[in-house]
Amino acid sequence: MKMTKNKKNSSLWAYLEAMGVLEHGTDAEIKAAKRAYWKSYYAKYRRVQREDKPEFSVPLSKKNGDYGKMALGAKQHRMTITTFIRKAALCYMDRSYLLPNHNQVVRMEQALMNCLNEVQSITRTKEKYHWEREQKYDAIAERITILENEIRQALCFPPEKSNDR
Repeated sequence: MKMTKNKKNSSLWAYLEAMGVLEHGTDAEIKAAKRAYWKSYYAKYRRVQREDKPEFSVPLSKKNGDYGKMALGAKQHRMTITTFIRKAALCYMDRSYLLPNHNQVVRMEQALMNCLNEVQSITRTKEKYHWEREQKYDAIAERITILENEIRQALCFPPEKSNDR
């Protein structure tokens, strides 16, 4: 029984023609050649996938609460556990935080900036006899700027963890 060429599996047909099975083989030989082709094809596919996306096993104990902590963290970040572990590990290596709600951090920074702008607008209006008040306002503005930088630093870059524990 001769088979017609199928455009979908042109590499399969090229393999079968190279083996000489299409012209001189029986149905059983053709099926065996197809099986051998797909076996080698999937082996090559899996090898390429392993090279492109290496996988690691991380055992998490339910007894120690490891799994529960990871599941809770993933839930808070609205991610799967594997995505959460991958992103958390990458953030750790980059020395940054995996923030559950980036918009909340932005709102906090905006609130601090608005506060600073209000203090600056007060300090711009010069009063005749209250020069000490201006110095106090400048000190407040400076403190808010320092606070803003500290919050940004604390939220975006985790402190170094010492190995004393």
